[in-house]
Amino acid sequence: MKRNQLVQQVKTELADRLADVVERNAKRVYLTVEPEHSLAVNRYLFEHGGRLATATGVDCRDWIEVCYHYCFDPLNVVITVKAKAYKPACELDSVATLFPGANFIEREIQDLLGARFLNHPDPRRLLLADDWPEGVYPLRKDYHHEAHVNTGRAVSPDHGRARVLSALRRG
Repeated sequence: MKRNQLVQQVKTELADRLADVVERNAKRVYLTVEPEHSLAVNRYLFEHGGRLATATGVDCRDWIEVCYHYCFDPLNVVITVKAKAYKPACELDSVATLFPGANFIEREIQDLLGARFLNHPDPRRLLLADDWPEGVYPLRKDYHHEAHVNTGRAVSPDHGRARVLSALRRG
């Protein structure tokens, strides 16, 4: 199968599940999906030879955009599924049920951006401390560091850099 055939097949077979398709160039294709179609589109790409390379998240004000990046190595193409998780719930079906390797990636996105992955096998926090405030996500556009110090102690403006440099000078 050639790259053009794959893209045409994806457009045809997933037409009712795709909100948008953008072919940026010969090697990059972006599929935008609503939350209810995310799992089905991800499953389709996997079953048709895609290798989930990674996933990323972006705060887009009204939703969290979770991007699943699939490599089709023999065709030298990357197809990205851009799934919208609308605020305030920010819910998407987890792909960790299909790809165990997505477990940590989805947990990172959950901790840092607040997307909730339904049916995730291990929804515990991964990066944030246990005493981190609920509902506060450090990579969201509305996050303010000064208002959410989770240790109970003041954070110096240089984040302790002066103390570390002083200790290094003393030897």
